[in-house]
Amino acid sequence: MKRIFVFIGLIGVCIGTVYLYQRQLGAIPFLLLSIYFFILAYKQLSKKPNQCDEEEKEKKNNRYS
Repeated sequence: MKRIFVFIGLIGVCIGTVYLYQRQLGAIPFLLLSIYFFILAYKQLSKKPNQCDEEEKEKKNNRYS
């Protein structure tokens, strides 16, 4: 279900980009996409240390069991 929403969103972005390019406002979609990708990258970076900590705790618990 999530993939469907992402696909619909991508189609909407493409249509919006074409419309804005025709109006000579092509930089706006790139600005919005750069903000979106920055947020995605930030979420990925903030998730990674937490997952590593959990994996290390599991290894330690398994070692002493």
